[in-house]
Amino acid sequence: MSTTEPAAAATERDPTRLAEAVGWLAEHADENLGTEMVVQRAGSDPAWDIRVSRPHGQLSGVSASTPGGQWFLEADGPEAVGELVSAVLPSDAARWPAKVTASGKVKVWLRPRLLERSAVVNREHDLLAMVCRKPPDGGEGRWAGASDRPALERYQAAYNQERRTTTAPDWSALLRRPVVAVLEEDGRIVAVVKRTGDTTRYATIGGTWTDPGGRRRGLGGRLTAFIVGSLLLERPAVHLIVDDDNTAAIALYRSLGFEETGRCYMAYLSPAGAGKPPTDPEPAQ
Repeated sequence: MSTTEPAAAATERDPTRLAEAVGWLAEHADENLGTEMVVQRAGSDPAWDIRVSRPHGQLSGVSASTPGGQWFLEADGPEAVGELVSAVLPSDAARWPAKVTASGKVKVWLRPRLLERSAVVNREHDLLAMVCRKPPDGGEGRWAGASDRPALERYQAAYNQERRTTTAPDWSALLRRPVVAVLEEDGRIVAVVKRTGDTTRYATIGGTWTDPGGRRRGLGGRLTAFIVGSLLLERPAVHLIVDDDNTAAIALYRSLGFEETGRCYMAYLSPAGAGKPPTDPEPAQ
């Protein structure tokens, strides 16, 4: 443990200060939109512990976390990262989150602080953040409804197995509005993309999956073009993140007009000696 450990950032619940944090994130976190989305709804969801760092009186970092769950972190310098890590990873390791998401620039300051807290990084990966502002051509698909739920539950089981996650969507809530886009072939759903949230400037998409029997045929591209074109009717841009070694997906998104806007970092954590976390918390984006 460092002998010059920074003071922990205090919990933030004041609506005016939370609104200030959302505005700061809109200007500083094009790569890591999960933090902004969580802080936007923090007033109505007390499960999230929101921390704001002001090491010199100016807002310099924001953190949102849940014990045993997710942790979103954004900051503009190492001092703010130190304050937020001290707050979120206390001596009582039972309160630690299991997964952290930050921008690529924060990764450089975060990893040394994790080591100081004796946090074990069980798995980590880097992602590209990409943005599209112009509707792609060739879109095809439709919005899913309640009758699609059995097929979507099968999709989610296949997606979780393939991606090593345990995401459990609330399908009843999702299927009441246009959130899940699907592409059918011969009366069967063969591709799925989800609208995962909105921020000040973006609609976000994720959960992209194509049935293994239909891959390399452009099905995912046609459905992605459909959902992007639909969302651009109401939002100025569409945002997604993709593993930086997934060259096929990156090439597809570039062909649809997406451009890189930065990098994102994810890591799965546990205290030293605790072993790997049993589940992957459901992503916000």
